[in-house]
Amino acid sequence: MTHPHYMKINALYAEYLRQTEKADSLFEQKLNPDWPALAREVSGNRLQGRTLELLADQNRGGADDSVDKRLQTMKGKQVVCIVTGQQLGLFLSPLYIVYKTLSAIKLAESLNRRYGDICFLPVFWLEGEDHDYEEVSSLSILDKSGELSRFSLKEESARQGLSMNKRVFPGEIKELIYALKESLTPTEFSKPLFEFLTAVYRPGTSWLAAFRQHLAALFRGRGLLFFNAGDARIKEQSRDFFREVINRNGELLEAFLSGSEELKKSGCKAQVNVQPERAYLFFNAENGRRLALNRRGETFLNREEGVSYSRGELLRLLEEEPGRFSSTVLTRPLWQSYLLPTLSYVAGPGEIAYWAQLRPAFNLLGLTMPHVQPRHSVTLLEPRVAKLLQRFHIEPATMHADMRAFIHRHLKEKELPELSAYFEEMHRIKHEKEKELLEIIGKIDPTLKGPAQKSFYRAMESLDQLHNRLVRRVREKNTLLTDQLTHVHRAIIPAGPQERVLSAVYFQNKYGTHWLERLFTQLPDRFDRHRYVEI
Repeated sequence: MTHPHYMKINALYAEYLRQTEKADSLFEQKLNPDWPALAREVSGNRLQGRTLELLADQNRGGADDSVDKRLQTMKGKQVVCIVTGQQLGLFLSPLYIVYKTLSAIKLAESLNRRYGDICFLPVFWLEGEDHDYEEVSSLSILDKSGELSRFSLKEESARQGLSMNKRVFPGEIKELIYALKESLTPTEFSKPLFEFLTAVYRPGTSWLAAFRQHLAALFRGRGLLFFNAGDARIKEQSRDFFREVINRNGELLEAFLSGSEELKKSGCKAQVNVQPERAYLFFNAENGRRLALNRRGETFLNREEGVSYSRGELLRLLEEEPGRFSSTVLTRPLWQSYLLPTLSYVAGPGEIAYWAQLRPAFNLLGLTMPHVQPRHSVTLLEPRVAKLLQRFHIEPATMHADMRAFIHRHLKEKELPELSAYFEEMHRIKHEKEKELLEIIGKIDPTLKGPAQKSFYRAMESLDQLHNRLVRRVREKNTLLTDQLTHVHRAIIPAGPQERVLSAVYFQNKYGTHWLERLFTQLPDRFDRHRYVEI
């Protein structure tokens, strides 16, 4: 079993992990490819060489010496990239952002050790052009009382539809940081963490810059590189890619439909529903809003603004203002391989499912489809949680997703029925024997029957009191057990798998960087199964 029962994964991802024939037909590279051969296939492109120069320029001269050392290793070697990326979740939320990054670094380090003549660069593609504010503007933590608490930064109406790289933090970010600090348990790491957050997430600071600085600080010393595709120089270099997307839009749509059809024939559901009217391009309007383009024949439509462009007009705009064009979920992987010598892309289960739709599109554009590496999947076990799991002999992978069902399974309320049955039996015997004994007493001395009845009553009253005391004690024990089981469940499945819900700052506040160092030492170079890591 690669994942716990409570963590639902899509069927195609499961097929890919097992490397079935079905999965093999949908991806160009096997899970364990010939790395040097694949490196030769994806590298050597002159344009990619220029992009690597820009990548180096975007990362040069920072405070992390390991980044400069990483850039030095590029000299005189064949260079390929292990790429991952994610939307710019507030305060590195959710946790799997960290796990994707760690997975890319560990794979790159492993390959660098094995193949000294090739330079494998771990690269985080900053999804700054994404404009889904709701997806990135909140974070969740476990507060002082162990309750799940959610914090959100309200969107300013004037900025709706803007890409995240065009957004800055409003003044309310200070209030959010203060509220977050008040909710978390104070530790020796709290003061430096919140000094850092206050300095990085300042009103007026770019959302992209703050995300990058936070992730870079967390992985300091690991040689992680960042790629900002929204850089004007990158957009200048991307004209040919977007020109091909525009000129071959109909063919590209057919390729997406073909990939989806292959997926359906294999018995799997398409992760991304391909819509025939879509052009699979975004275009920034005059006011900066990022809008999806549709296509009808030779005409490209911006339905939200009621504007249409001929193919020629759109190509002219591309020539004049390439920065206004950006990719969609299906064209971004293609753009990524166009720009960078992408050997492998580190992906989550959902991403792997939609990458399975892309092989025909890669072939259409003459691009080598990279290897797709499943990211690490982790649940962090805090010391108290680990002790409770051991005490109650709970295997976390078998936990029920529903808290009530989980608690009900582990509560030992059978003690109450056993107690009740015992005392009911005593009452039954008392009624049977009392009558017999009173007859005997009456024969000996009738005046003693009344005192005898009172004695029987007091005896049973004492037994009932004992029964009630025992019932209360069992319930008290079960209340404590319920509280402990609730704590365990919230820590491991807080409204969903931990890695998909909690923010990295929760663990930074409690453990500094120890938890991340623990992950680097405990996890293998590549994903094999979901791991429970004690910190």
